Amino acid sequence: MVSMLIRKLVPDIKDPKQAHVRRSVGSICGACGIFFNILLFLGKLIMGILTHSIAIVGDALNNLSDAGSSIITMIGFRLAGKAPDADHPFGHGRIEYISGLIVSLLICIMGFELGKSSIEGIIHPTAVDCTLPAIIILIASLLVKAYMMYYNFHWAKIIDSAAMKATAVDSRNDMISTSVVLIAVISTKFTDLPVDAYIGVALAVFILYSGINAAKDTIEPLLGTPPSKEFLDQISKIVLSHEAVSGIHDVVVHDYGPGRKMVSLHAEVSAFQDMFYIHDCIDNIELDLARELDCEAVIHMDPIDTKNKDLMRLQDEAKEIARTIDPRITIHDFRMVPGESHTNLIFDMVVPHDIKTPEKELIHRVQQEVQKSHPHHYCVIKIDRSYV
Repeated sequence: MVSMLIRKLVPDIKDPKQAHVRRSVGSICGACGIFFNILLFLGKLIMGILTHSIAIVGDALNNLSDAGSSIITMIGFRLAGKAPDADHPFGHGRIEYISGLIVSLLICIMGFELGKSSIEGIIHPTAVDCTLPAIIILIASLLVKAYMMYYNFHWAKIIDSAAMKATAVDSRNDMISTSVVLIAVISTKFTDLPVDAYIGVALAVFILYSGINAAKDTIEPLLGTPPSKEFLDQISKIVLSHEAVSGIHDVVVHDYGPGRKMVSLHAEVSAFQDMFYIHDCIDNIELDLARELDCEAVIHMDPIDTKNKDLMRLQDEAKEIARTIDPRITIHDFRMVPGESHTNLIFDMVVPHDIKTPEKELIHRVQQEVQKSHPHHYCVIKIDRSYV
């Protein structure tokens, strides 16, 4: 039903990267979520009150919070799709992450409240009535939540939405919690123990855990995370497909929300090529990146002296020395400044963040290894940290 609505109401669905398409899909999924959750809330609340079940009432309140979450997700999509303006030149895409974070916090609050009422039910137990209508309501809820989980995961993947993924995870958690509630209600036929309340506590812990994980998924892109390997491989493939570029380094990707990525990098080019030709190539690469990866790209040109054989040999030696310290260390912007008494080798060395060796020690080790073969060569090294 949801997919049929989307395909009918969103004519440009074949291009899900477009901001207005993402906004429309998020709004439709959010509206359907509100409708389904309010129906489930009313049905479970009435049945929970009639059967005196803490677990069913807790499950009903969970559906009410889900309806609120869907409203927040829908508003988030509308705001995130706004065009850039003078106050927000990079757009409003991160609002989608914020809406996902609010949904996660609501999940945690629901878990806390359910845990509180469940503990009270253990201390002051009440009899729970197991009726056929209650069982039917819970089974129907399972089927509806399974469908909601399916369409939210399906469309979250298509439009690459963290907020919709959080909603899908919440629907999956609801399926698990409703299944456990169903078991608790049926178990009252066979025991006088407050199984209903104990299961409520277990559900509360599970809901809190899920809320914390969902919050983590939305907080990380707000703080800034490295791009995926697939995205970096695509950048490298596009840039290096142009014969004027021999290598790239210092790649930086800023994520301002879905569809709003800013990429900067250094492209290594021959120092002996015509400057106007190189500039034209760089412009074309920036256009290719924008078209194929839906990002804004800025490229800095680094000229390489490809005709100096001594320079190339020394650079290869320095790279090999760096790799013996750690295979992930790379070198770029290698230059040689010869003098009467000594020669300076000037270069940048990119060191991963998890290498804890002090920078001075890393520089000293490279210097020592270089001077074993070249006693009159001195290394002037700048340590870089990778952003990818």
